[in-house]
Amino acid sequence: MLEFLLHFFIGLAGSAAIFAVFFRLSAARTTSVPFGLIFFGFACGALAVYVSPWATPAALLVYAAISLKELLEERRDRRKGTASGSCSL
Repeated sequence: MLEFLLHFFIGLAGSAAIFAVFFRLSAARTTSVPFGLIFFGFACGALAVYVSPWATPAALLVYAAISLKELLEERRDRRKGTASGSCSL
């Protein structure tokens, strides 16, 4: 149980930090509370108990990589939109 709680809180804190960093880097102005991070914490805890304790850092790394990919795509799309002269209403 202690291992589950430890990895739950590590997963929750790590995913919240990743979310905060990439939210700050993105062009988003508002957000709602990301309740999905609680499920991410549960997944990290369960994977640590039943698979391997290394599943938590691996899951956090995958989440950070996906967030980075989304940020780069968003920036690329913004550059394309301003370069082509398109105007959104």
